Amino acid sequence: MVVECHAPGGDLAVSQGVLARTVDALSIPADVASQLDTLRRKAEEPGWWQDYGDILSEAVQMLIELETDASWIRTYEGEVIPGLLQTRDYAERVITAVSPHIRVSDIDRYLELRMKRQKRLREGQRLTAIVGEAAIRQQVGGPAILCEQLRHITRVVREHDVTVQIVPFTADAHAALGDSFVIIQWPDEADPEAIYVDGVTSWTVHERDGVIRSYLHAFGSVQSQALPARESLDLIHDVIKDLR
Repeated sequence: MVVECHAPGGDLAVSQGVLARTVDALSIPADVASQLDTLRRKAEEPGWWQDYGDILSEAVQMLIELETDASWIRTYEGEVIPGLLQTRDYAERVITAVSPHIRVSDIDRYLELRMKRQKRLREGQRLTAIVGEAAIRQQVGGPAILCEQLRHITRVVREHDVTVQIVPFTADAHAALGDSFVIIQWPDEADPEAIYVDGVTSWTVHERDGVIRSYLHAFGSVQSQALPARESLDLIHDVIKDLR
């Protein structure tokens, strides 16, 4: 049996009374009923990101909601440093370039939101990021900003449960070419992963087994072409030296 509890604004909110009657009717064990009630109450609580609802797209709200409870995030980005690893200065340049019509008054709020998303890494969330070499070489914001961005990556890898692997320019073709995506996994390994794919004009969250298997294959394919973690950090250090 699967019981879904949705946050306000969703299709369905499970009240305490409805849940109690369901527990009685189905003779659900007390420990399971307690877990369901915890989920129900949690679903009624607004997420912290809802404070930014006036500037967030539905896609980004969905991604943050999925990230919040995740235990392990795997991501592939070919040309840009992943958001969870971006410094404020690098993020500002990316945001203003991608969204040229953004209101100046909203830029600080977007940056604040992006920095808040990174809090879960400091709380022990695991991150595996596969990044194309182009992302660590393109001088987004100029040499100084990129240099500090790369130093930040080395610090995060050293201090948290974060692995970064670089796909070098010399790598062969792989199943993730031209794509970028996030694989989100929750603490209960029995729960299936979710795949978040965000493009310029559309976004999708995949939860079907067949699609998940395809993206897990793509991630394994690109990871097989990436440098090992230690060699990736060596390459990052080489780029930092070149930027000085």
